[in-house]
Amino acid sequence: MPQRFSRAPMTASVAMLGLVSLTMACGDAPQPTQASRLSGGGTLSPLVGGAPADAPLPVSLQIAIARQATARFHDITAAHAAGYATENEPCVASPEGVMGIHAVNFALIGNQALDLRQPEALLYVPRPEGGHRLVGVEYVQIVLLRDPQTGAVGPWVSEAPWPPDYEVVTPTPRLFDEVFQGPMPGHTPTMPWHWDLHAWIWSENPAGMFAEWNRTLRCE
Repeated sequence: MPQRFSRAPMTASVAMLGLVSLTMACGDAPQPTQASRLSGGGTLSPLVGGAPADAPLPVSLQIAIARQATARFHDITAAHAAGYATENEPCVASPEGVMGIHAVNFALIGNQALDLRQPEALLYVPRPEGGHRLVGVEYVQIVLLRDPQTGAVGPWVSEAPWPPDYEVVTPTPRLFDEVFQGPMPGHTPTMPWHWDLHAWIWSENPAGMFAEWNRTLRCE
C-alpha cells in the first residue's frame, strides 16, 4: 500500500477543511494502546495548586479548569484574538443534534499537546438576536503512525484504514476521565485520522456532557 504520510506539519487549510463538516461517523480501526489517566498522548502543563502535570484530578476540577480558561471566549472577539477562526465555518447539525460553529485554532490542532485550558476548537451557536453563544469545546489529536519498513512517522491522510503492520506512536488520548472518540478518518480527503472529544461545558446536554451531539441546541 502506498505511503500516505505527510512529513510537514498540518497546514491551516487542512485543519479548516477537516473541521468544516463533522458529520462522519467513526470508522472501525485498529485500537491503539491505552493512555495515561489524564493527559493521553499529549501534555498537560502545570495545573492549579501546584499539582503535577500527570496527577489524576477529579473530573469536576478538570471541568472547572476548562471553564475558567475559556470563560473569556463568551466574547467571540476574544476567541478571534486568541487565534480561533470561524471564517467559512457553518453551524453543523444532523438528525442527532447540533455541534455548532467550530472556532478552530490551527496552531493547537497542528501539535500533539492536549491541555484542558487550550481546546483545539470552541463550539458556538447563533443567537436569535445576532451574535454567537459559546456552548462547548472540542479537543482534537491527530493519530501519528510509524511505517515499520522505513521508520517514517506521520499522520495517515486517507479514508482507508492504515496498514495493519503500522505502529501507533501516540496512545489513545483521554481527558475528563473520558476516552476520545476514534480513531476516525478525516472528515474531508485532506484531514488525517484523528481522535476528538466534545465537552458541553457551557450548555446542558441530556445525552451527557461528552456526547458528540446536543439536541437542545439550534442552528437557526
